[in-house]
Amino acid sequence: MSVSRHLPEYPILLAGVATPVVKGLRELGLPVTELHEDLAQLSGYQLSRWNLLLVGSQKTFNEQDLQRLSQCKIPMIDLSEFTSDSASARMKNELGTKSVTGCEKFTSSFVTQLKKRLHQTGGAWIRVGDYPYPYQGVICYGETALGKDFREFSNVMSPLPIPLELLHLKSESDWHGKQDKETQRKLRVELISRYRQGLPVSLPSVPSREELDQLFQNINLDRKQIPLVWVTSLETFFRWWNLRRQLAVSISRTSTGWETIISGSFDGFWPGLQIWKGQHSATVSLLQGVNEIRDESIAFVSNQERHPGGFTAHWSGINSSLFPAGFKNIAASAAS
Repeated sequence: MSVSRHLPEYPILLAGVATPVVKGLRELGLPVTELHEDLAQLSGYQLSRWNLLLVGSQKTFNEQDLQRLSQCKIPMIDLSEFTSDSASARMKNELGTKSVTGCEKFTSSFVTQLKKRLHQTGGAWIRVGDYPYPYQGVICYGETALGKDFREFSNVMSPLPIPLELLHLKSESDWHGKQDKETQRKLRVELISRYRQGLPVSLPSVPSREELDQLFQNINLDRKQIPLVWVTSLETFFRWWNLRRQLAVSISRTSTGWETIISGSFDGFWPGLQIWKGQHSATVSLLQGVNEIRDESIAFVSNQERHPGGFTAHWSGINSSLFPAGFKNIAASAAS
């Protein structure tokens, strides 16, 4: 299969973007690549279909750069427009001047705005899934078995960009304090709700898979309500996340679907590629090397409760005043 000389749709190109934002985009699973000193690596490509160039406040362009960008016809988005209601993007003839406002704050609203702008340029929101294919959620055990030192270490050095406490459920400690029908229901509902929102869970008091299976029985959890949950140790989940952030993905649109090239260490995991269309998404498996994804093989399902940027974007918006609608809903019906 020949590789097109068109710029691939992904990775998204970055120029002068602040380091925290670059890291945040990669945590989302968005394939991105930084254009450093100049744009020479764009030479030789034909017109882009719709690849994006995200411009941060740390980048200025010379005349040669501007000429290359004009030849490639790459849509440019100035990240300053996402920082406040009053901020505005630089016009094309103002690209030689640094923006006053940088995009330093990585929030849930930033992700939803970026997705909207990407769609406006004709693009598709595609990212590496939070979990190995085909999983849509994770419940981790083994935290207690790893000991107090590991938990303290994890709060500082965890590969996840969120505090370990966000993975814990208050209803779990309630259950161990008072095992009655009401605490049983609360724990069951919370586990199902987290799964439906795509949020990971770690149960710190459960040291093994056997004890976790027993917990599921004790709270009458119907596994059909969490059909694609990944049950694994916290240590294995951390290992997956470290591998995931190192994957390199190139995605090109073809006449019949998508061509992807993925490289990196899989180490027994199978990454999934999540493709969004509005509030519907589909997840397809990726094999090492070149993958051809045909349009007719992509099955979209409604994903109203899930954040299009995954769980790191969901939790990054906790302190944001612009939470996407519907992501704080508790799935009370899960108790049935």
